[in-house]
Amino acid sequence: MINIEMPDDLVSLSLFNIFSYRKNDKKFVRTVKNWNKKIVLHMEPFYPITIIFNGINIKFERKELEDTDLKVKIHINTMLDIAYERLTPIEAMDQNKMELVGLEKDPKIMPKFFNVFVTSMIMVAADPNLNYYEVNKETR
Repeated sequence: MINIEMPDDLVSLSLFNIFSYRKNDKKFVRTVKNWNKKIVLHMEPFYPITIIFNGINIKFERKELEDTDLKVKIHINTMLDIAYERLTPIEAMDQNKMELVGLEKDPKIMPKFFNVFVTSMIMVAADPNLNYYEVNKETR
């Protein structure tokens, strides 16, 4: 089981809901358990969020922390295009619609990032829920 901290802002809440969708998925748990990475997601036009994977815990910081493992800069429209499979992450990078910084430190981070973030977004987009953004309610 993975523990996901309840955030206090909109962007982190969106990520919380996306990750919560898969928190009982064995493949997801194996991927994030003991990953021990800090990923900055700057979803434009919003603010950057640092997602901290530590042991079995996932938590969010509403800022860009120093000493992160990967920084991702992407526009919300591009993220939705990827979630609805109108665009692949590789196409987004080739078209300069998504920027990844930190791959030189750990080239193996990209497949895990895609599995954790992109696969989760695609799964949520394929199974939308009308109560998706309600807080403190079991929606899954």
